[in-house]
Amino acid sequence: MPEPIPHFAQRLKTLRKERGLTQQELADRMGLKRAALGAYEEGRAEPRLINVVALAEFFGVTVDALLKGEHSDEARTRGQSMRVLSVMVDAATEEERVAVVPVKAAAGYLSGYGDPEYVQGLPTFGLPLPEVTPNLTHRLFQIEGESMLPVPSGSYILSTFEEDWHRIGGMRPYVVLTREHGVVFKRIENRLDTEHKDFWLISDNPDFPPYSVKANEVVEVWRARGYLAFDWPTPAFSGMERIQGTLDSLRAEIHALKATR
Repeated sequence: MPEPIPHFAQRLKTLRKERGLTQQELADRMGLKRAALGAYEEGRAEPRLINVVALAEFFGVTVDALLKGEHSDEARTRGQSMRVLSVMVDAATEEERVAVVPVKAAAGYLSGYGDPEYVQGLPTFGLPLPEVTPNLTHRLFQIEGESMLPVPSGSYILSTFEEDWHRIGGMRPYVVLTREHGVVFKRIENRLDTEHKDFWLISDNPDFPPYSVKANEVVEVWRARGYLAFDWPTPAFSGMERIQGTLDSLRAEIHALKATR
């Protein structure tokens, strides 16, 4: 019998309890037998590599963190995940293509982002522009809602993958994939190195209050580089035009009243 992996058993049990899951609930979600999961947590059995990778993805930690007992937040934010980002390549030119994640696919992306077959099933396109550098991995996320106005709901955000989370922030806009909120488009204030140990997500629309997200709740972060929209923005002078039209109508009514006297 192979020797149990040091730290793995205790780390697995801790992560499960942090999520508030029973052994049976976790086993059902992972497609395992409860007895097998119990054996992993008690150090009586060594898991197959495919199960280690699946458990690491489920808990949002690196494989290193799960096997070696490294703190999950530290492992996640240093960009040391053993998951290889799935990309699509043009067969003729061998250049990366931009994958599109429309709103309707956002829920599926949350569970399938680490599955190469799922990612390869997304629509892709080439974007031969000098701003779209070939040495970065791009993805196009469609957003919905009014939280980032004046960027309109339904726009597509062209983004590049951020591997090291300590480099993000500075109130720049990002597409953030979170376990609770799904795909969101926000500005980020990075507070990992403060007492908060989190990201502060901020909307451009002041009607939407900012909120905190811990590192272990985040799955992926993509830096927004540009956007594609099909609704023309409302001109800044349109409000003045409406006011001027109202004033003209009032003047006409006043003149009409004077003429009848």
